[in-house]
Amino acid sequence: MFFYFGKVAIYVFGPLGLVIILLIVALFVYRRPRLGRAILAAGILILWALSTQIVSQSLLRGLESQVPGYSLETAPSEPAIVVLGGFMRAPTATHKRGDFKDGVDRLLHGFRLYRAGKAPLILISGGQVPMFGMSIETEAEAARSVLEEWGVPESAILVETRSKNTVENGTFSRDLLASRGIHRVLLVTSAYHMPRAVAAFRKAGLEVSPSPTDYLTGWPEPDLPFRFLPDTEALHYSAGALREYIGLFVYRLRGWA
Repeated sequence: MFFYFGKVAIYVFGPLGLVIILLIVALFVYRRPRLGRAILAAGILILWALSTQIVSQSLLRGLESQVPGYSLETAPSEPAIVVLGGFMRAPTATHKRGDFKDGVDRLLHGFRLYRAGKAPLILISGGQVPMFGMSIETEAEAARSVLEEWGVPESAILVETRSKNTVENGTFSRDLLASRGIHRVLLVTSAYHMPRAVAAFRKAGLEVSPSPTDYLTGWPEPDLPFRFLPDTEALHYSAGALREYIGLFVYRLRGWA
């Protein structure tokens, strides 16, 4: 129940959900026009702020800077590489092959670490979340097929197919690796997600060398005036950053991190 509540809360209290709630409240206080206008102005201000690059980049930078981690060149050698899911749409009855999403750098970075000889084994962690629809195979299984296409031998790939969130990524990956006597990993996920991932994996009892990828900050930015203009991509990034901040808070509250 808590799992589903958390997923719903992210949508309800995300940027769009929060603004819609404020607009509805403003409608219901029509007998108090000053209060209604104040709530309406607050909703517009929140939506505008979170839709600007200067705000979204600041939110993301606060996450990405928490765990610098190791690059491809500086990463130490470990017994296994763990790549967290969230980068593929798994195959369905309509689409027989998986399709990449924005976070595909996770899989590519894990592959590059393997090819560089940083570990002899890649574990892909990612199951299905029924409330978001079911596919004919899990994301981890779909990613395994991609790695095999890229030349990684089947014997060098493990898949963890039960996890529905980051804390389960850590727990189920630990159990799968423990059967092989592995307790140290190179952990690969998006840079903004790495703080929560590292905390969850260490709480699960794994020794983690973080190797973040999929950076959303540090790239060329437009001139200052354009950073204050509303943009749908910036709103998307703000929503993702807020989700991570909420996730970190909840994980610490629940003792998962």
